[in-house]
Amino acid sequence: MNESVNESAEPEASPAPAVPAPARRPVGRTVAVALLALAVVGGVGFTAVTVAGADRDPGKPVFAFPKASEGGGRGESLQNDQQGRDVSGLRGLLMPYEWGGSHGYAQGPDIGEFGPDVALDGREATALRKQEIHGLPPTTRRALDQVIDKEHIRGMAMRSYAPFNNEYGGLDKPFTLTFELVRMANRDSVRELSTGRNKFFDALGVFPRGPEIPGHKEAACFRMPRTGDAKIDRMVCSASVGDVLVTVNAAGTRPLDTDAIAVFVGRQLDRIKDKDPGKAV
Repeated sequence: MNESVNESAEPEASPAPAVPAPARRPVGRTVAVALLALAVVGGVGFTAVTVAGADRDPGKPVFAFPKASEGGGRGESLQNDQQGRDVSGLRGLLMPYEWGGSHGYAQGPDIGEFGPDVALDGREATALRKQEIHGLPPTTRRALDQVIDKEHIRGMAMRSYAPFNNEYGGLDKPFTLTFELVRMANRDSVRELSTGRNKFFDALGVFPRGPEIPGHKEAACFRMPRTGDAKIDRMVCSASVGDVLVTVNAAGTRPLDTDAIAVFVGRQLDRIKDKDPGKAV
């Protein structure tokens, strides 16, 4: 029996395997990684909030920081009553609260486990920095401990602000600011840390540039990218003035009034130069 065979028929080609699309890291995860890396490599910035929210091993020693003052008051009396001795002179460089006029900047929220106004000496600030990296692998942590020791931190001061307008009976613009000043022995290190932060944010490519700070080309601000339906907007600014590393964190409802924030940041940097001319050159 003859069987007809179609010799011209070709075997059916198998479909080529689909090439998987390159994995795309969610923006939210990128932001979290960036902020953690910034906290580790960029100086003391974000330290207070990070340490306050961290889970701690109860068997590990934790540096005992001074507690926030329970006293009330306003103006200089309030700031003088707050925790910590200003051995580094940084508290006097921070913008004072403006209580007297029809509008200005009043006391903001607590900063992590601290109150809205705190000064730490070099030993306390260094300990706070090291607490921040406590959860890293031992080898990495020991290496970073050595880096922190070489920073020779002399002191730190932090203060939070909230804008107000008495003509409208409350907040003028819905945002808060936290300023952090860190004094180090080596001003070259301060400049490198600030520049490194800014380059780091630029390199990630997910943080839009914020407004320029008038009169301070060395300063840079970056906006946090919007994720999902988040209603809170954030911006971080970094600058160096002599031996002082300046970090500013702003948060508020969208859209954040970045222009008003940039003006206030510029006033703060001007104040450091004016009140500390010998060290801010």
